[in-house]
Amino acid sequence: MSGSTIALAIAGLVGVFGGVFLTVDGNRTAGIAMLAMGLIFQVLCLRQLRAGNRKDIDDAG
Repeated sequence: MSGSTIALAIAGLVGVFGGVFLTVDGNRTAGIAMLAMGLIFQVLCLRQLRAGNRKDIDDAG
């Protein structure tokens, strides 16, 4: 797992937690936007994990 994958995972978690906090705190629009950004970061992280997994399978030779 590379550093960029870990960075995307952390950014996704921070985005989701920040979005939940903002939504509960009363700023609903910004909270939903942060939740969406967190979800996008998580999807990008999963995409990198799958690409790395496929690369490892092809290298098994």
